[in-house]
Amino acid sequence: MPAENNPYFPGPEYRTMWATHDPQQANAMLDAIGLTQKDAEGYRLRSDGKGRLRLIMTVAGAAHAPFEQFVEPVKQHWKSVGIFLDIEVVERSLAITRGGANETQLSAWNNDGTEHLWTFPFHVIWLSIATVAPGGPEYAKWFHSGGKEGVEPKGRIREMMDLWVRGLGSSADERITMGKRIWQIAAEDVYIIGILGPGAASGVRVAKTAMRNLPGRMYISPDGKAEGISRPVTYFYKN
Repeated sequence: MPAENNPYFPGPEYRTMWATHDPQQANAMLDAIGLTQKDAEGYRLRSDGKGRLRLIMTVAGAAHAPFEQFVEPVKQHWKSVGIFLDIEVVERSLAITRGGANETQLSAWNNDGTEHLWTFPFHVIWLSIATVAPGGPEYAKWFHSGGKEGVEPKGRIREMMDLWVRGLGSSADERITMGKRIWQIAAEDVYIIGILGPGAASGVRVAKTAMRNLPGRMYISPDGKAEGISRPVTYFYKN
């Protein structure tokens, strides 16, 4: 969810939507879909009789942040409602390969760049085929191939894609309306579960006083390739 001062912010009611800690409701929802049987450790059993229900979260190791540590509390929270989460740490390129092949059940990554929907939409709208945290790679294949490959998205996922395409040729005011709608769908349908906000370190850069040719301010976002937009090859040290 973008900040309140972002033009695409859909409204304060979306800031904490679905964020209430309610194990009783969670258990009721899981029971309602037939996951009522549990093993000796309290984990829910598969409805097809093939043992414990096991969800696998693929996490890229040696990344810019310790994602495997971030999701450990999720594992513990899900355990309290009988869901077993297996956190699988793999090398980043392998995570990307599996994501593009649609072999990833769950993944963890940061949601950076989504504040600029029309320059970096990939963490909100399924337009990226190969990524560490894939959403719908088959939908992305359909989009990029003009419908010749992949799976055609339906319903509100298709609506998000269509809004994004229309926004490319629309006025700034029209894009604001479309952007808010995209975020409304993303929040209501919970394609992504947000678990924590970014720290100040994501927007802070520290340089030694002997360094020169540094910008006074730096645009930090994936669509500007973070520090790359300030041309690091031009930095130098003054002796």
